[in-house]
Amino acid sequence: MSRLPPRWAERLLEWFCDSSLLEDLQGDLHEIYFSITQQKGENAAARVYWWLVLRSFRWSVLRKPEKLKNSIFAMTNNNFKIAFRILARDKANTAINLVGLTIGIACFLLMGLYVKQELSFDKFHEKRDRIYRSWLKEDYGEGKVFFSAYTPLRFEELFEQNFPEVEKSVQYVRQGFLVGRGEKRIDETVAVISPEFFEVFDFPVLNGAAGQMLPDVKSVVLSSSYATKYFGDEDPVGQSLGIQVEETIEDFTVSGVYEDMPFTSSIRFDMAISSDNNRRLFGNSMTAWFTIVPETYVLLKEGASISDVDAKMQDVVMGFLAEEVERGQYNIGFQPITDIHLNPDIPAAYAPVSNPQYIYILGAIGVLVLIIACINYTTLSVGQSLRRGREVGMRKVLGATRGTLVLQYLTESLLIALVAMTIGTILTVLLIPVFNSLTGATIFFAFEWWHVVVYLGIGLFIGSAAGVYPALVLSGYRIVAILRGGHSGAGQQVARKGILVFQFLVTVFLLSTTLIMRKQVAYLQSKDLGYSYGAAVSVILQPSPTAQNTLERLSTTKENGELLKASLQKYPEVSHIGMGSHVFGTDGWAQLAFTDDQGAFRRFNFLQVDAGYFNTFGIRLKEGRGFEAGNGLDERQSVVINQAAADYFGFDSPVGQKLPGRNFGEHRIIGVTEDFNFTSLHTKVAPLVIAQNPKMIFDGASDYNFGDSIIPKLVFTYDGSDLTGVESLLSKEWEAIFPNEALQFSFVDQNIQRQYDNEARLNKLITVATAISIIIAVLGLLGLTVLVVNAKVKEIGIRKIMGATPLTIFVLLSRNFAAQLLIAIALSVPLTLWLMNDWLDNFAYQTEIGAGLFVVSAVATMAIAGVVILYHTIRAAKINPVESLRAE
Repeated sequence: MSRLPPRWAERLLEWFCDSSLLEDLQGDLHEIYFSITQQKGENAAARVYWWLVLRSFRWSVLRKPEKLKNSIFAMTNNNFKIAFRILARDKANTAINLVGLTIGIACFLLMGLYVKQELSFDKFHEKRDRIYRSWLKEDYGEGKVFFSAYTPLRFEELFEQNFPEVEKSVQYVRQGFLVGRGEKRIDETVAVISPEFFEVFDFPVLNGAAGQMLPDVKSVVLSSSYATKYFGDEDPVGQSLGIQVEETIEDFTVSGVYEDMPFTSSIRFDMAISSDNNRRLFGNSMTAWFTIVPETYVLLKEGASISDVDAKMQDVVMGFLAEEVERGQYNIGFQPITDIHLNPDIPAAYAPVSNPQYIYILGAIGVLVLIIACINYTTLSVGQSLRRGREVGMRKVLGATRGTLVLQYLTESLLIALVAMTIGTILTVLLIPVFNSLTGATIFFAFEWWHVVVYLGIGLFIGSAAGVYPALVLSGYRIVAILRGGHSGAGQQVARKGILVFQFLVTVFLLSTTLIMRKQVAYLQSKDLGYSYGAAVSVILQPSPTAQNTLERLSTTKENGELLKASLQKYPEVSHIGMGSHVFGTDGWAQLAFTDDQGAFRRFNFLQVDAGYFNTFGIRLKEGRGFEAGNGLDERQSVVINQAAADYFGFDSPVGQKLPGRNFGEHRIIGVTEDFNFTSLHTKVAPLVIAQNPKMIFDGASDYNFGDSIIPKLVFTYDGSDLTGVESLLSKEWEAIFPNEALQFSFVDQNIQRQYDNEARLNKLITVATAISIIIAVLGLLGLTVLVVNAKVKEIGIRKIMGATPLTIFVLLSRNFAAQLLIAIALSVPLTLWLMNDWLDNFAYQTEIGAGLFVVSAVATMAIAGVVILYHTIRAAKINPVESLRAE
């Protein structure tokens, strides 16, 4: 008698094989086993039997647990089929739900991409956790504080030689240089950087080695776009580029090319030379403690802490400056590189600093719009509950459990959400260029496969969040209640009222916020700045190539300006020509500081002008006089100050007096101007000293901060009817006088408007978000009104039979929303005041909020609600009362 097949193989087969297939499969394997046993013996048969059992382990043969066969997972496919049929049958309601969710998702994704970009600044550096930017704060008490993210040139050596925690210290300066030879030389902004710069920061190098990008003093590196700009398709490495350094044009050899620096970098430049040139460029400033020029960055060694550096800093500082400052007056600190973009508490340097409030506001708006879209879906779904009541009753009669019904209705919401997520994502990609144009941002969408998982997860979350309440409401209907016509419990009524209050609250809040921001931006654009600039033009001038120091550069630039000024005076449409070191609408006005006769530390802004500058901008004098053309004494010794400076220096009668310092030389104050806003309206008017001779002012100052070039600019008023004529007029005269230089000019009014670009863009974004939220809120209100009308069909029918007019029906429906609307308005006022007052604190000059803005927002929201209710009133009035009663 033959032995049976291996027992463990039999047990394995019985364990995994489906019971419906086991008998046939086991019989076949037994026949094979007994056949091989007779031919080759039991051992060979056992080996074949094991092999056949293992080969049979496949999905089609596996046992299907009874729980799985009858569980919700087996019903998923059927649920989606039913959901698709139901949604396709109710096309209007499905379309409204789909449109609302799609708009909400697109708005959320766009805002999310913008917020993500703002939060990702400088995070692409691998060593970002060890990179810090230095800052300098001089605090002499009584509010005499000099705070800057620019630092002295000697800081690079200071950090490397006195702090073992510092692995490398690098500096970054931006300077204007004339680039090229022969005709059309270009005034380029060139970075002067430490040779080790590309070893600290992770800017991808395309051609060259990060440690050898600037091997010597005559090397230059270019971004890929500038390599194309100057050398086309040729390989630029090894080729020469002419750059004027001081008085001579020198050949610099291109030693490397790097990728264009990303938008999310606080450090950005397209051309750089080595800081080995600093001795020639800055001379004695190389060892100065109170002259600030570059941004200084440190890379800490692994395991080192910046707090260890901070703890030693004052001891090191006092070792150098004990005779000049007291302990705690000269403070050096550090901020992480990832903190630069969104930290307004540290002054901006070369990169502008964004207001983190804007990021929070836009992020909150994106979330609010998405929440409103989900609420819209919820209210519309619940609003259709009467129509689904009979369906619920039939399903329960046929034995459906509440869990089964919840799953079915959640499937519908998930299907809607996934479709909306797909369309919303496509819409987001298509709208990115429009969004960038509207906001001035440069967000982009780069698809990666993991995005599918993220967006699928977001879609599932939205579908679940928006559909869970309707699913619970619909599945909770009792058969007896359905048959009697009653559906809503007290809890459902409270929930619906809460939803309505929230929608009205968001709508009123966004409307009020939009109106307040629009009013503030309009105020900034229309406020009297103390000067006129409507048709003013600014032209950047160039110094003589032979100028060897700052004073010579200023002097020769002024001479070149006089040549251009003389050539422009022959045009009748050009008037009021002048020159000045700074022009309104630009940042970085020169800041100087000194210690006055009483030992107090003083700080002021400085402006070098000629006699025509005041007339060009219509600057008004409060007392004394301005500069007179051809007056040699004015050119050498005269000073004009603004009223803020007169108050700051303690002058009761400034005219005829001198600045309260010992080293300003022979000078006298000849006039006081009315205060004019030479910087943006974010800050109050600061003390300003104005002179034609900068040397006497520089001689008396100890601290210098030149955020903008102090090389004079030519300014004039253009009285022509067509502003396009400015370029042709200027080009003709410029090429005749400066054939080797490129013309650069701008309109002053455009520069001033750019100072408020962030506010204008934020207002545009909130305006668009408000419009979107209103559209979605209207859809949600539509759903709630449908819900109310459905609940009052019988009452409306009876009232119509009793002679009720459409107005009576309108009042009946409006009563259901009036209380919620008033509550929403009452809640929105303090919320808006709190947030908007905080936002307005960013401006030294603010508009008044006023109650009228809230009245307008409330009336607009009431009007929107009234239109929706009126629409349903007209529909309800047209329904035959008999049909209404029969429906109940």
